Amino acid sequence: MSEPKETIFETDEHTVPSTASTMTTFAILLALTAVALTVGFSNVGPWKALVSLLVACTQAGVLAYFFMDLRQADKLTWLTVGAAIFWTGLLFLFTLTDYLTRHMAAI
Repeated sequence: MSEPKETIFETDEHTVPSTASTMTTFAILLALTAVALTVGFSNVGPWKALVSLLVACTQAGVLAYFFMDLRQADKLTWLTVGAAIFWTGLLFLFTLTDYLTRHMAAI
């Protein structure tokens, strides 16, 4: 084993998750994929897009938290993630605002 690498911030200590934890995360992602497929092939009306987006956001959150090691991240990394979510939300908000306030003439 090598010694932890010293950086200007702190020591670089990384723990490898157990196989059981990785397989549980994989099972959760498989279940969410099955939910996404079920919603995609079902007829739930106008709720289809909302449910699909919620499932996709949940999958992205699980991937980021477990496979991208956010559970072991420092506060600066969490601040960066929060800023990315905030700005992405603003982009979606402005796009939806433009889309919902346009009055297209019937052709």
